[in-house]
Amino acid sequence: MTPYSLPLPTRLLALIATVPLAAAADLRPLSTDRPDVTESPHTVDAGHLQFEMEIANWSKDGRERDLTLGELNAKIGLTSSTDVQLVLPFYQHQRHGDDGFGDIQIRVKHNLWGNDDGPTALAVMPFIQLPTADDSLGSGEFEGGVIVPFGFEGPAGWSFGTQAELDLVAADHGGHQLAFLASATASHSITECTGGFVEMVGIASTSGGDDFEAYFNTGLTWLVTPTLQFDGGVRVGLTSASVDFSPFVGVSAKF
Repeated sequence: MTPYSLPLPTRLLALIATVPLAAAADLRPLSTDRPDVTESPHTVDAGHLQFEMEIANWSKDGRERDLTLGELNAKIGLTSSTDVQLVLPFYQHQRHGDDGFGDIQIRVKHNLWGNDDGPTALAVMPFIQLPTADDSLGSGEFEGGVIVPFGFEGPAGWSFGTQAELDLVAADHGGHQLAFLASATASHSITECTGGFVEMVGIASTSGGDDFEAYFNTGLTWLVTPTLQFDGGVRVGLTSASVDFSPFVGVSAKF
């Protein structure tokens, strides 16, 4: 049996097994793509796993309510500057009464500079979204895009991040359209193990109309160990097209 005759999952596991493992003593500090919308420009250490889960997210929009439980972002470091990510939304309940599994995302993040040290860091992260959602929880179409996060250290212990994102998403009346997301976040430690952040996010599409979304997000993080962090916060909509209010809690761990 040749390697190419093996099932694809088996070939992927074999490839992962060949990735050199970064020594525990050389691990970079835990850097996560949550709880803010702005992604981190840093990748997972080569050969290591990182799991980031939104344990619960309850959304209120007018008189309607949505619930997401257990949305998992599973990552593995492929090289010292590249990781691959699988986003699995295990349970969603929407206002129309539909519930079940959501759309899977496959993402690849590549750090261009600043992964290990330096006052700035930049990465690029293309992704594809697969139409795996139950019932009407998703668009039923393949979607994708590219995310460019940039981070930098500021004065007085502040850390800042910005993000530009261009997506190709399903349009309401068939076909696809472009959507744009821009965000900026600022964070600061409160104690040795806790910190807080504030963030602004804007989302627009090429469909026209009054569909611009804007959010003010804020929350706290608690670093229990160097590789385990809990978080919680709220996302507040600022325009008529935005979801009004979304509190959330989450957890991240690196192995």
